[in-house]
Amino acid sequence: MTPRQRDDLFARDDAPEKFEFNESVARVFDNMLERSVPFYKECQQMVVSLTATYAQPGTRVYDLGCSTGTLVREMARALSASSDVRFVGIDNSDAMIKKARRKLKEFGGRCEVVAGDLNGPLELADASVVVMNYTLQFLPPAKRQALLKRIHQSLLPGGALILIEKVKAEAETLDPVFVERYYAYKREMGYSRMEISRKREALEQVLVPLRPGENVTILEKAGFRDVDVFFKWFNFCGFVALRRGGSNTRPASGKKRAKARKSR
Repeated sequence: MTPRQRDDLFARDDAPEKFEFNESVARVFDNMLERSVPFYKECQQMVVSLTATYAQPGTRVYDLGCSTGTLVREMARALSASSDVRFVGIDNSDAMIKKARRKLKEFGGRCEVVAGDLNGPLELADASVVVMNYTLQFLPPAKRQALLKRIHQSLLPGGALILIEKVKAEAETLDPVFVERYYAYKREMGYSRMEISRKREALEQVLVPLRPGENVTILEKAGFRDVDVFFKWFNFCGFVALRRGGSNTRPASGKKRAKARKSR
């Protein structure tokens, strides 16, 4: 196993001026997530649990913006091969895709990682669950609802979209309070003030957060009717949104059920 490299990207003299998902970021990305995202592992566990609840036998689970494939691995471990669920990671970074494929080798054909651009056409065949963790925030705001609509149209009845985003506070006066608490968290995780400042500048106009209510609105406009928050920490928020028309609350990892049929 390749040793995990500590994120020093913005401590170096050649720190990037603009954040990109390139080889340099892929090299330290796992450590970056663990030290930059509050309750990262706990959120993964919640997403895995929700995925096991809504994944239907004979279907696919998609992770859009899968990066190095860690979440795909955890979902595949939680849902046994007998569940008859396949996992597909989609990313537009060659460096991330290479790392993800290495990480998922042990699962053979149950897991695949493919290149794809979320700004363009997207085929999500036989999708019972779609996950986007810290991904939608990197798309231009004007393009987000169209992507969510494509996801809603692609989901099987009873399917779920699971989404975690960095967000702005609903109350404008609270936003700087939440942001400062987040920076305090990053300092507690070993990042210097210089690293935090450099990364903030590199993410300007690259990561554009919305308010939780704005995320709910675009989800509902995309066709989702059952939308709720399953996680909230200052300026991070997790949402689950269901496509109506089916009922599936028994984990796919349990007794095998009849293969789901797509009916629209």
